Amino acid sequence: MAAGLCLLLCVGGVAAEAPPTRVFAVSTPDANHWVRWLPERPHGGEQKPLASLPAVPSPLLSPSPPLSMADGASLPQGFSSQAMVQKWASGPASLPWNSLALELVVKYQQNPLRAARVLAHLHAAANDAIAQLAMTSKVEAAQAVAVHAAASAVLAHFYPRESPGRIEAIGIGAMLAVAARARVSPETLAFAAALGRRTAIEAIERALDDGGDATWNPADRPAAGPPVWRAAPPLNLYNPSEPLAGNWRTWVLDDGREISPPAPLPFGSAPYWTEAAEVLRVSRALTAEQKRIADHWNLDRGSVTPPGVWNRKAIELVAGSGWGTAEAARVLAALNVAMSDALVACWRAKFDHWTVRPVNVIREKLAPDFLPYLLTPPFPGYVSGHAAASGAAAQVLAAFFPERAAELQEWADEAAMSRLYGGIHFRSDNTEGLRLGRAVGRRVIERSLGGDRARAGVEQSRPADQ
Repeated sequence: MAAGLCLLLCVGGVAAEAPPTRVFAVSTPDANHWVRWLPERPHGGEQKPLASLPAVPSPLLSPSPPLSMADGASLPQGFSSQAMVQKWASGPASLPWNSLALELVVKYQQNPLRAARVLAHLHAAANDAIAQLAMTSKVEAAQAVAVHAAASAVLAHFYPRESPGRIEAIGIGAMLAVAARARVSPETLAFAAALGRRTAIEAIERALDDGGDATWNPADRPAAGPPVWRAAPPLNLYNPSEPLAGNWRTWVLDDGREISPPAPLPFGSAPYWTEAAEVLRVSRALTAEQKRIADHWNLDRGSVTPPGVWNRKAIELVAGSGWGTAEAARVLAALNVAMSDALVACWRAKFDHWTVRPVNVIREKLAPDFLPYLLTPPFPGYVSGHAAASGAAAQVLAAFFPERAAELQEWADEAAMSRLYGGIHFRSDNTEGLRLGRAVGRRVIERSLGGDRARAGVEQSRPADQ
C-alpha cells in the first residue's frame, strides 16, 4: 500500500508541474490509415466497434478487473521513484519496452532469430494498438496506455520464466503513471488498457501459430558430402541451430521462399576457390580496424544480437527526431517485421542449400591449420544472417530517415563485411544476404509507407541491389 501511495503522490506531482498538452515536436499522423501487422480476430466479418470492446476477450490473458488508479496499491516498491515514472511516463511509450526486451534477450541467451521474433510481435502489437485507438482518439496519453497494456502482455507471454507478475506490474505502473501525469480520465484509462490487451491477444495468438515451437527431426539432414554443411572446428557442433526457422510464418512475404537468393557458387568451381582463397588471405592479414569491425558485429547468444543493435540505432534516430509515441511505434514495427522476415528468408535459403563453411574447405584443401578469427556458428553459410538482417534494417530506416540513408547503408555494408573479416563467410554469402535483406526491406516499406516514401529509401541502395 505504501508503494502504491508513493507512486500516486509521485506522479501526481509530475502532473501538477507538466502541462496536459503533448510535449513532442512532431504532430501525430493519422493512424487510421496505418497498416496493421497482426491478423484481426474475427468479429462476424467486420471489426467490432470499439465501444463494445470487452476488457479481456480471451483465455490467453488472465481476466482482470477494469484498471483504475486504485490499482497503484499493488505496485512494486521500485516503481515509486521519480526516475521510474520519468522512464515509463515520458517520451515514446515503445522505447522502454524495447530496452526491456533487449535486456531479456541477453538474459535468456536468445539467438538472433528468436530475438527478432520477440521484437516483431512486441512492436507489431504496439503499432496496431495505436492504429485501432485512432478510430476513437489521437491523444498521446491514451496511445501510451494502449502501448503499455499491449507490450506488457506480449513480453509476459514470451518470457514466462520471469518472476510471476513482474512484467505485468511494470505495465500497470506505466499506465497509471501516464494517467496521472496527463490527467487521463478513468474511462479513457480503462478503455485504452482494454484495447491494448486485445491487441496483445492478437499478437500472442499469432505467436502460438507461427511455427516457432516446431521440432526438427535430425534424420531430415541431407547425406554427407564435400559441399554439405558439417560440424566446424573448433566447436564441432553436429546439429545445426534453428533448422526450421525458414518455415516460420512471415509478416509480409508469402513464406520464406518468396524472396530467395540465386543458387550459391558451384562447389569446387574456379569462382568458389577464388572466394575461399580470399577468406584465407584476409584472415592472415587482418588489420586492427578489420578486427574491430569483426568484434563489433560478432553478436549471437548473450548479446542483443544484430536485431538489437539495429533497434538501438532506430531509438537513437527517433530520439533525435523528436517523434512521439505514434511515430516511434510505426517505425519500430516496420523495422522489426522486416528483420524478422529477412531472417526467415535467410534461414530458408541456408537450409535449402546446406552450404559448407569456409573453415572446413580451407582446412581440407588450402591450409590444414586454419582457424578463423571468429568462432564459426553452427548452421550453413549461404546466405549471411547478419547481412540479411542488416540489409532489411537499413532499407527500412532509410525510408523513415532519408537524410541518414547513406550512413545506414554503409552500416549494413560493414555488418556484412564483418563476417568476411571474421573468416566465417564467403564474400558471396554477404553480398547475396544484403541483397535479400534489402529486397525484404523494400517490400515492408511499400506496405508500411506506400510507394512514394518507399522509393525514397530505395534510391539510397547500392546499384547491385536494384
